[in-house]
Amino acid sequence: MNNSTFNRVLEICAAVALVGCGGSQPPISTPATTPVQARMRFGWTAPMIPDVKPAARRPRYKATAPLLYATNLFNSENWDGITVYPAAAKDPAPVAMISDGLLNPTGTCIDGQGTLYVTNEPASGGWISEYPFGKTTPSRMITDGINEPGYCAIDGKGNLWVTNIYAPNVTEYLKGSKKPHAVITNGLVYPVGVAIDRSGNLYVGNGNGASEQNVEVYAPGSKSPSRTITSGVTSPMGLAVDSSGTLYIPNLNQNTVAEYRSGQGDPFRTITEAMDRPTDVTVDKKGVLYVSNGGNSTVVEFAAGSLRPLKRQISKDLYEPNGIAYYHALLP
Repeated sequence: MNNSTFNRVLEICAAVALVGCGGSQPPISTPATTPVQARMRFGWTAPMIPDVKPAARRPRYKATAPLLYATNLFNSENWDGITVYPAAAKDPAPVAMISDGLLNPTGTCIDGQGTLYVTNEPASGGWISEYPFGKTTPSRMITDGINEPGYCAIDGKGNLWVTNIYAPNVTEYLKGSKKPHAVITNGLVYPVGVAIDRSGNLYVGNGNGASEQNVEVYAPGSKSPSRTITSGVTSPMGLAVDSSGTLYIPNLNQNTVAEYRSGQGDPFRTITEAMDRPTDVTVDKKGVLYVSNGGNSTVVEFAAGSLRPLKRQISKDLYEPNGIAYYHALLP
């Protein structure tokens, strides 16, 4: 298989893995193909990640500016991992690469102390890798309650929320705990993206291409959705909510990012320019929106309220990104 054909196969596999392919999606009772399973079907075996790769031998990386973390599904070295970039720079080189403890990483989220959480979706099961700020080796793994994890989010109390695609559910872990605290199943069919606003409202994207195409909204402490967003939602991926309560939904198969004002069910703005299979979004403190494109392996930026991308973007050492997360470094 030549490189162009192989890259095309991976692109198709990535779409099948998380959102399906419209009418060709198998029934929900039959688990959709994950990226690793799809690779194996095409005669390619996922490599075992070495304990420590050369790029990951530095015990710590430092931050002199805010950082952007991106998950990579596949790259030229045949490993899955995280690349860490200085944010708001023009096509920067990564300041660190993380591969230890990862296999087919999908989502990333970061708490207020800079602790990084990464969902790993191998051929079955899965786990969450946790990294203290600046570390490239995980301090622990979370496996209890994990079943093909999609994306993750951190609430205002530092608790971790994870979507489990094939459970299907969303699981909450209290800060510092490896045991599930709460599990939400009501309204969920194929949960992928997840986000939490400042008021504690939980947003979960159902991404099955054959049936569910919505975002369920749960009031704080509730296990049943208070409302369902369907307008402007098609193959939703990693979600984000900014400080004003604006919800951002990347629609993979439609090449759009839809924006919703707090409490609203219809998008007030939709981004289409520079979109190429958007997989995840994150927003910084100034309202700058970052969008990861799995189709052309870029992260593009939009100023607050803009439909036109900024000239700067990230592409160096970025390979089919699944997820991104922003961290405003605590500088001296």
